[in-house]
Amino acid sequence: MKRKNSNNTWLYTICIVLIAIVFGFLSFIPVNIECIKPFIAYFDPTKLLSNLPLWIFTNCIISLYSHSEKTSILNTTLFSIVCFVSYSLFSMILTHTIPKDMFLTWILFILIWTIFSYLVWSANRQDTKGWILSTILLAILFSTCFTYTDNTLSSTTILNFLLYVFLVVVLYKGTKETLIIVILSIILALILSKTKIQIIFTKSACIYFNSVIL
Repeated sequence: MKRKNSNNTWLYTICIVLIAIVFGFLSFIPVNIECIKPFIAYFDPTKLLSNLPLWIFTNCIISLYSHSEKTSILNTTLFSIVCFVSYSLFSMILTHTIPKDMFLTWILFILIWTIFSYLVWSANRQDTKGWILSTILLAILFSTCFTYTDNTLSSTTILNFLLYVFLVVVLYKGTKETLIIVILSIILALILSKTKIQIIFTKSACIYFNSVIL
């Protein structure tokens, strides 16, 4: 993957801010509009902020395409902050409420990605470290994109299936190498699924977490 050069750093940062604002806005699209209804079965925009696979994928892409480890941390942190601020502003303007129940969870989420993004940036390296990090990233995403029950594996949504495929493409290291990484990531994902990682950042989990802390 070709890194962003320093001349494009500011443009990349501006794009991140704009995407974060769009994410916040999409969470308030009226789903009862006729032209939107057919797509709700695949992706409900009002549940955008509680779709953990999308957050993992988006933050991974932001980190991987950042100019350096430091900018990777800054970009992912900026994205999370702007997204939540824009979401809060749209919520206050359109529904006259502020999502206080998500404050503490969002702070925790930002802290986690601030630390994790430093490692994510190195996942595209063509060495052992890159292999290990790529496997871990794909395993985490796989465990949130798919469910495994009664010996049956299924995708939670078409969008989440595509997110996993796209990340595999982004982390491509050669046909043989990528195939090995994907297989190892699936094995690791099945282990991670036992910890119920896919429910950590759902709306109900956010409310529960804040109720315990407060």
